Amino acid sequence: MQKTIDLSMRMLMRWDIAGYLLLFITLTLMCLRMLILFKERKRPWAIALAAYKGS
Repeated sequence: MQKTIDLSMRMLMRWDIAGYLLLFITLTLMCLRMLILFKERKRPWAIALAAYKGS
């Protein structure tokens, strides 16, 4: 016997999955950005970026 999920619950589940996916992608990109900035922290472009964001 196959059990089915109500349409309203299925839509909410899809929105939840999409939200968690977007959160995961956002956090991954933020972490990657911080790793790049840490690695390149002595470069002029990174120093200029830090000075711009800090002011």
